Amino acid sequence: MRISANPIILVLLSVALPSLAYARQVQQAVRPSRNIAEILGIPQEETGKCGTSAMLQAFSRLSQLSSESKTRVLQAVQRPTKDTSRVSPSGRFRIHYDTTGFDTPALITAGLSGQRIPNTYEQYIDSVAYYFEFAWRLEVDTLGFEAPPSDGSQGSGPEYDVYVSGLGSGVFGQTSWDASTPIEDGPRQRYVTYIEIENDFLGYRTSGMDGLRITAAHEFQHAIQVGSYGFWRTVPQMDRWFLELTSVWMEHVAFPAIHDYYYDLPNYFQRFRGGLNQSLPFNTLVFGGYERSVWAHFLTKRFGRDVMRNIWTGIKAAPVLASMARVLPMYGTTLESEFALFSAWNYYTADRADPQRYYSEGSDYPKFTPNVSTSFTGLTASVTSSAYPLSTQFYQIALTSDTITAVIANVNVPGAQDPNAVKSDFQLNLSATNLQPPYQKVAKGLGLAFTTSDIAPWRTLYLLSSTRGNANSAPDPSPNPVRLSQDLKLVLSVQGAGATQAEVFLVNTSLEMVYSGQYPVRQAFGTTYVDVPTAGLLGRISTGIYFVVVRCGDTEFKWKVAIIR
Repeated sequence: MRISANPIILVLLSVALPSLAYARQVQQAVRPSRNIAEILGIPQEETGKCGTSAMLQAFSRLSQLSSESKTRVLQAVQRPTKDTSRVSPSGRFRIHYDTTGFDTPALITAGLSGQRIPNTYEQYIDSVAYYFEFAWRLEVDTLGFEAPPSDGSQGSGPEYDVYVSGLGSGVFGQTSWDASTPIEDGPRQRYVTYIEIENDFLGYRTSGMDGLRITAAHEFQHAIQVGSYGFWRTVPQMDRWFLELTSVWMEHVAFPAIHDYYYDLPNYFQRFRGGLNQSLPFNTLVFGGYERSVWAHFLTKRFGRDVMRNIWTGIKAAPVLASMARVLPMYGTTLESEFALFSAWNYYTADRADPQRYYSEGSDYPKFTPNVSTSFTGLTASVTSSAYPLSTQFYQIALTSDTITAVIANVNVPGAQDPNAVKSDFQLNLSATNLQPPYQKVAKGLGLAFTTSDIAPWRTLYLLSSTRGNANSAPDPSPNPVRLSQDLKLVLSVQGAGATQAEVFLVNTSLEMVYSGQYPVRQAFGTTYVDVPTAGLLGRISTGIYFVVVRCGDTEFKWKVAIIR
């Protein structure tokens, strides 16, 4: 008897079915592979659990493949042939499946030693229909993404086609298309797609019904991306990392109690590195992009879920980084500011987590692995290195009874869009004496200096392990004293100011105003600053002690600084 189209709750005991398992292994051995990553020899860590990324890579390399590999790829992306199909209750999906043979779907028994349950393919298809309809209601009707385009009469009707197959090799699903028939061609391409999903999720890292649930949300998001918004061929690897990042985030939006994305997070927090243990540009394709779903969690906690849809809408006009750079000012910020703040959030995971201020599930995230760890000997500690555009480096400096972590973010967005991007050199020095300005005073009477040839694209934040807060000894003007012939700028912290412009006044000890100017307010790591270039003071200000007054709207800040000509 058929079960109605509702989610299946399974509480059966394990049963051993060795003959069925053996038969499936034999069938898999003689069956042509539909796993494009295997055909192309792409390492598992580059493609992960979703075959869609491998689809993009295959089509980008199609002209370079041998005739044999090309034939195998084109065979793999042809729609599977199944012996039956069923339309979902809403009429939006047609589910294709076999009732005999290797690809026959099945429910599995509960527990780590789960087994397939014979003759449960109809119940499995009930669940497939239910969860894909759930994905449509969430992603299209609720979140406002555009529905994927119709394929006309392909797949026996106008419904969106989902094929159930034995994918194996840890592949949960894949979204496929015919590269010869784009809906939209040119620098940006769009295609009519179909989805293929695993037929039982037996032995998967997230198995059974939970595997099916997140795969429906994940792959339907890919169908939306490829069909309604498209991808750009003009950028390296067609921004595949962002397609996967978004689909993994969508899994959690749909099913917040399922945490499959946890499996991939160590790849970002601990292994997102190149040579010399330097962090890679954020838009580099490595580990498939799944590991960077934290970026979507960061953005949506800051601005709400609509920000992701708005970025995808922007992708119609420009690739991912350019879209984000255009969309984030709609929220009163910039990509540079948000990447710097995101870098700081990534310090607050594991035992440092604060679910109210940072990631809601940050206590379950891994702790970052520092790029470099060194010790302060009592005289000095230094790090000489370089960093790619749009990358974050973490440097730990161990003191006698504490640890300072320097979070160094290179927010050079244009540089990250250059496929031939080069690293920029810098030096970080911690000392009790003899530091050349500019530097920041940090805890325990020490000074920390960051020097590089062009300071503009860098953001620095120094954190103290004992307090898990800013290591700066006070939110005082920096540097102090200000050496006009050496220091580039006077940095003033105006935390809590709501204005975008600030008026700055310098008053001498006789209470005479000797300088005034207007400067923009900037954000870095969630702190608000005003920068006063020293070039404007040179020749106007004599050596001495001055009161500095800053007005931001209705808020006023006052300090005392020493200025040396």
